[in-house]
Amino acid sequence: MAVTFICKPFNALTTRELHDLLWLRELVFVVGQKITVESEIDGEDPAHDHVLGRDERGAVIATARLRFDSEPVKVGRIAVHPEQQHRGIGRSLMRAIDDLLGERAAEMHAQAHLESWYASLGWQRVGDIFLEAGIEHLRMIRSGRPG
Repeated sequence: MAVTFICKPFNALTTRELHDLLWLRELVFVVGQKITVESEIDGEDPAHDHVLGRDERGAVIATARLRFDSEPVKVGRIAVHPEQQHRGIGRSLMRAIDDLLGERAAEMHAQAHLESWYASLGWQRVGDIFLEAGIEHLRMIRSGRPG
């Protein structure tokens, strides 16, 4: 499946794009993982740029957010539509994020069960497992790379 990725600052998102990314995150995190809406809608989206992955029909099937004004860059809210998981779309999304990061270092709070998957993409665990939104997470970092 061909997926096209774009990245936009929050204020450049269309109403439809914002709706679609929030709908996808609700489907993945609130419905699928039972995270509360209060944890998901945290008020931080305006400070982030948002990656949207669209399929050939134009549907948003992957998303993530990046906070470029922090050092290291914060990466989060990585989500792939449940019907599209295990098809390489998450890996493509992470490659797109790598391209956007270029030489910059980054960090994220990754769900602990995905540690080896993120490690296969060059991310390294730092510290111990902690609970976030009732789910085991760990801090992972990506060293800066040549862009």
